[in-house]
Amino acid sequence: MSYVHDNPGGTEAHGVDLIDGDSPAVRILVHGDLPTTIEHEGRTWLATGDAHDDGDASAPPIAIYRPV
Repeated sequence: MSYVHDNPGGTEAHGVDLIDGDSPAVRILVHGDLPTTIEHEGRTWLATGDAHDDGDASAPPIAIYRPV
């Protein structure tokens, strides 16, 4: 399931994976600049600075966030 997090700062969209241990990642789409933290479903997620490739050479890497 994907969600959209609105963040003013531009029209570009970035994929973000919210990863908590061994649970399946939740992928969301962030419009604008990637924030340091994201609030999602009552939790705060912090950018790790890591990213991974989703297999599409024309798409930017998926940013990884973990719960605080």
